[in-house]
Amino acid sequence: MKLIKPILVFLMFIVLSSCEKKQDDSAKGKLLFYTNSSLMNCVFKIDIFVDGEKAGTLDASSDYVDNDCNCENPTGIGLLINLKKGTYNYSANEINCIATNKVNSWIGQINVKQNLCTLVFLDIAKQ
Repeated sequence: MKLIKPILVFLMFIVLSSCEKKQDDSAKGKLLFYTNSSLMNCVFKIDIFVDGEKAGTLDASSDYVDNDCNCENPTGIGLLINLKKGTYNYSANEINCIATNKVNSWIGQINVKQNLCTLVFLDIAKQ
């Protein structure tokens, strides 16, 4: 009988820990970076950084399948990232496009909302 109480406390701790983990997982949103760099008629690559850490590279072969984001991005080319909800700083640097004499770069701040897809359009025309 003396062992039942510690065992119950231990099991309750495990259950509460797993519930906290599920709540953390559900507090995530999606962040989609997409661009019109394909209009430049060149092979392009754009390195994407979120809060100073490289999140990935966006290029012409960066396709994704996601029902939450497809309506807003008809090209289907993009870099999709899952993040906890919150505010993030981003930067993006075009590293490979020899069709132009300029190198595009973007910086900004974005708010990722729970269970939503937030879009970041990297427009080559607005530099």
